[in-house]
Amino acid sequence: MQSTSPTGLTIRIRKLPPKKRLIKLIGRITFALMTQAAGLLRPWSVRGLGNALGSAFYVCSKRYRTVALKNLARVFGNEKNRAEIEAIAKNVFRHFTRSAFEFFYLLALSQKQIDEMVNIQGKEHLDNALAKGNGCIIITGHYGNWELMARKLVILGYKINVIARDSDDPGMTGITTRIREQGGYRVFDRDQPIIGAFRALKNNEILGILPDQNDSSGIFVDFFGIPVATAVGPATLSLRSGAPLVPIFCARAEDGRYCATVYPKIEFQPSGNNEKDIHDLTGLINKAIEREVRRNPSQWLWIHDRWKLSPNKEENIGI
Repeated sequence: MQSTSPTGLTIRIRKLPPKKRLIKLIGRITFALMTQAAGLLRPWSVRGLGNALGSAFYVCSKRYRTVALKNLARVFGNEKNRAEIEAIAKNVFRHFTRSAFEFFYLLALSQKQIDEMVNIQGKEHLDNALAKGNGCIIITGHYGNWELMARKLVILGYKINVIARDSDDPGMTGITTRIREQGGYRVFDRDQPIIGAFRALKNNEILGILPDQNDSSGIFVDFFGIPVATAVGPATLSLRSGAPLVPIFCARAEDGRYCATVYPKIEFQPSGNNEKDIHDLTGLINKAIEREVRRNPSQWLWIHDRWKLSPNKEENIGI
């Protein structure tokens, strides 16, 4: 569709197909209803609904099921048989559907209840990183429950900022951001200027980043031994600000509670070659995420097409 501006310029306005508009509308309504119904949720209902709908999602969503199975076979094909890979994939769907319910359930919980949901180990590594006064960059991923982990750190008294990718629907992004900020942490748009992130680090605050998704503007670095397009933001921010990179992951335990583990900062000595340093440090970041995913593979987002792009440009044609 075209529209003419007051200056006489022709502006192309992209109109979404009816099906996509309907999906976005349903998504907004669901978000709104879940926000209002948060107080009705209980641990047993979150667990039951999450597992049931996750299983149904696995069966009904051929697209995401195919991506998950393909990714798992790519990584574990030489270690696990088909039945084991399918079992992990099914648990991935259950885990993330359950986590979606937990996202809303958190709205109805007190700080004391949230505090009791998460045990934290290795907190001294975070304190040691902040002791230098350059802030701290948390490296985590779409794994376990990163939203709950952020709220736990806020309760412990840390000033938390996160860099988040906008969803395709601005309305949904606004709702999600408001929910996150109600939890006490500030959200920076990944596609906006990073002056706010630098300012947070200068104030000796924590900046959380989840660099475990495909980034078409990134560089190719190994992940599970396979090159993937990876964001350079975390490495660049660290090298320019002097803020250490500290991996933290919040995994679900068998009893339904969570354990957030803080690992020692990523040790790295810059060579002075900026391009090489960014590449090498980004590789260490991917290694830290890979190690954690191997510990609990069913809690990572295998339904995301992490290996979508290839260093061979010809293979990317048509994607």
